[in-house]
Amino acid sequence: MLEITDNTVIITKDDGTEDHWKIYFYYRNPERNKTYYFLFKEEDPDSLIVMASGDGKSLENVSEEEFEEAQEMLDTYENDPKIASLK
Repeated sequence: MLEITDNTVIITKDDGTEDHWKIYFYYRNPERNKTYYFLFKEEDPDSLIVMASGDGKSLENVSEEEFEEAQEMLDTYENDPKIASLK
């Protein structure tokens, strides 16, 4: 199960334990009907991963194609001066 609270994704595993990840950046791809999240552990900010959600209730791994698209979106997010002024 997936819960998003205060820029934190809380993933409840089948055994009831919770895993907490911070959201660095996310975007929606309407063609795939998925939201892509860049997540990291607060204790390890360099642990950035990308996961997708089609239903808002669970996360799934991304395909190679989705990963390449996500990398482009992240590069734009980090390097576009127009976006930087909004952060």
